[in-house]
Amino acid sequence: MSFLYVLKRRIQRNLPKPLQRKLQEAIYFALYRLSPARHQNFFNSGFSPAEAPWTELPPFDREPLQSTLYDKVLWEFTRELAGNGGDEWRDILDIGCGLGGGVQVAHHRFPQARITGVDVNSSAVSVCRKRLQHIPSIRILQGNARDLPLANGSFDMIFSVGAASYVGMDAFMKEATRVLRPGGVLSFSVGYTDKAFADQRKIVDELCEKNGLDVHKVVDITENVFAAIAEDVPRRRELIERVPWPFRDYASDWADMPGTMRYQEYVDGRRLDYAVCCVKR
Repeated sequence: MSFLYVLKRRIQRNLPKPLQRKLQEAIYFALYRLSPARHQNFFNSGFSPAEAPWTELPPFDREPLQSTLYDKVLWEFTRELAGNGGDEWRDILDIGCGLGGGVQVAHHRFPQARITGVDVNSSAVSVCRKRLQHIPSIRILQGNARDLPLANGSFDMIFSVGAASYVGMDAFMKEATRVLRPGGVLSFSVGYTDKAFADQRKIVDELCEKNGLDVHKVVDITENVFAAIAEDVPRRRELIERVPWPFRDYASDWADMPGTMRYQEYVDGRRLDYAVCCVKR
């Protein structure tokens, strides 16, 4: 584990929660500016096994594991709720859109929809806007998931990969519900350490009830996510080699490489990743 990563964790644990989030966001911004991650489409752990069409269709075929995770959250776990194959979802939102990979997955799945991506990182938003400017049905906004720059009841479907882990489940679900229309679908993935699935399921039920949501599905995807991380090691190692030397070890920790704390948490069975799909009443 890198010295910088250990130092960050020690400092972060002693800060008030608002400052912890600020520190996490600052690191998130720096990684986009300093690492080759900005040239990728995704910034998530992935889901194995990778599935078609993402294994064959450019640009997704460069990161099929990551594309598959987005598609699981966006479509696989929600398809039972999608009338007419999702044709009724005219306005779709990706919270924490990063470099726009998930927005592109959504556009491929639902070409008829207007798709909005929101991310707190100005660097990611800039890259994403340039990359997707040729698609008029897509718009990318800078904004915080705790205070989305969007009107109440604006979307039929909201999806997100990983953002709730950083925002906090309570704040994330409250704000997502605000901008979701009645009958709309909210689907997202989240990850924690030292959390039991049964306990997290209770938290999901409580937060859904608090926010006027009905739970449709809660799926433990830990094994699939860890399998994707292990399978993706060669690609990640090649990317890390292009990170400036002082930050290379930190990037290894961030990328959950073998030998890091996060990777060992998966090995020890201390890591939990799951997906939630619910409907606004």
